[in-house]
Amino acid sequence: MKLFKKISSILFLTAITVSFLVSCKGTDPIDEPLIKTNLVAKFASASFDVDPDNTIELPFTITGVEGAVLSVTASSSNPDATVKVSIDADYQGEVTFKAPSFSDGSAVTVTLNVNDPVNKRETTATTIVNVTESDPLTLTISSDIKSVSVRAGGKVSIPFTVGGATTKVTPTVSANNGWSATATVENDNKTGEIVLTAPASVGTSVKVDLTIKDEKNREASASQEFSVVEISSAANASNCFIVKPGESVTISAVEGNSTKKVIFNSASLVWEDEIGLIADVGGNGTEGVVVVKTNSGKTGNAVVAAKQDGVIVWSWHVWVTDYEPSKDVFAWTDAGDVTYTFMDRDLGARSNEKYSSDAFGLFYQWGRKDPFASPESLTSSTQRKTYDADGNRVYLESRVRPVFPDRTTTTLDSAIRNPTVFYTAPSSAWPVVDWLTDEAELQDNDLWGGVSGVKSKYDPCPTGWKVPKSGAAWGFRSQYKKEGKLTDDGKYDPTYPWYAEYEDAYCIGFRYKDTSGKEFWFPWAGHINCNNGKLQSVGGGGQTHTASVSGNLCVIEIFAWGNPASEAQLNRPYGSNVRCIKE
Repeated sequence: MKLFKKISSILFLTAITVSFLVSCKGTDPIDEPLIKTNLVAKFASASFDVDPDNTIELPFTITGVEGAVLSVTASSSNPDATVKVSIDADYQGEVTFKAPSFSDGSAVTVTLNVNDPVNKRETTATTIVNVTESDPLTLTISSDIKSVSVRAGGKVSIPFTVGGATTKVTPTVSANNGWSATATVENDNKTGEIVLTAPASVGTSVKVDLTIKDEKNREASASQEFSVVEISSAANASNCFIVKPGESVTISAVEGNSTKKVIFNSASLVWEDEIGLIADVGGNGTEGVVVVKTNSGKTGNAVVAAKQDGVIVWSWHVWVTDYEPSKDVFAWTDAGDVTYTFMDRDLGARSNEKYSSDAFGLFYQWGRKDPFASPESLTSSTQRKTYDADGNRVYLESRVRPVFPDRTTTTLDSAIRNPTVFYTAPSSAWPVVDWLTDEAELQDNDLWGGVSGVKSKYDPCPTGWKVPKSGAAWGFRSQYKKEGKLTDDGKYDPTYPWYAEYEDAYCIGFRYKDTSGKEFWFPWAGHINCNNGKLQSVGGGGQTHTASVSGNLCVIEIFAWGNPASEAQLNRPYGSNVRCIKE
């Protein structure tokens, strides 16, 4: 009887325990989620595209939330990429993906991790981000530089450009022929500089071998051979240098007829009007010089430039000729016993020969230092062809003068940077038809020293010479007009000092004969039109600049049939000749 009671008690207790466990199992949130729906995350697209080092948004949605508090994170399969989650109250959002700075083109997997800790739910979503392959590592030694100028034992710098670098770049450089070389990379691995040190005998050439390597073990190499022109004593500051064929000139790199140094890291030929006229152009920014070497047997004109990172900062006219201005001068003395000494030819002329297109000088816009090519022939309306160092044509460009909204800026800096651009001005700009500005108060009346009387830094003449002012210097023209006369057939009488010359019945210039009987030639080279940049009136007349202005206009000397002694005022953008007078 006692045993039966004991067994009954055990069974009863067991039933109570089971019943309790069953009832607890349905209400304990730890054992069973309160939310029955599925938690789902999904990106807006299975794949996205982005370039290296760029950022893109990867939109996503999460459903099945139903009031739960979620933990949402993201991760990337590429440790160099960064991800950041942004999400709103409804769990709609995006992952901000910042691509690595370098990519080999491999896809990056982005994973969205969603966790609901209360309801013991979690899910993930993935998408692919295709990161464009990075640009290859490239290396370019300045193509502008074909020659270097240096003294024995001196240094010269050569810039180079790096492309596609995403990590630190390390350069290795060497040079031959006894030269030593070092290289550095700067500017966020975009540019660099080679410094060459010359041996005691600089020789005629040096070859540079440069290699760069980045932290991704990528390499790029470049080799370049430079001709060497040795620095000699620098010539006096000027915008024009007369050089005999086969000789060299060392130009002090200052702004024209001033002492202001030009900051540059390369030098090159801009144009030459005879292929092979210039043998080498070498620059040395450390020494502050540009060395120009000419070839023998050729005459003509060239423009060379100093550049900073490929941008022209100043340029110079090189007049290659056997002409010696001081030995062959056109001098005349007025009634007050004042003597004026001119060159016997226009600036840039190859000769002073009558009836020859070689007597045509270069054209200049009033106040500018840089020339434009002379006429091709006695009757042509085209200018001489110009070429670069490789013999390719260089086309002189006509461009309408820029207008600056701030009304305080002028075109002067643009003209310095672009010596091959002829700046025109529409006739509708009257009265301020000027290549420099469309504002009268911004016109510079002293660009050529006509106001100050001092040779300016923009004067285009060689050392010791300058653009003459209007008036007294040109008095010989009116002096001899009084004695001149026309013959019955309408031509000037050649027995008088000042008369118009013909060749095949075509009037092409004036001849002046001084008291000793020596003749001087004033050819009719025409002009470049100020409104359209076209060459006009070759052989039919000529214009020669003075340094003077009259109001908004410049003053020129007119050379034309029936008009041997006349001054005129013209719009300043006209392209006219210059005949320099001794300072």
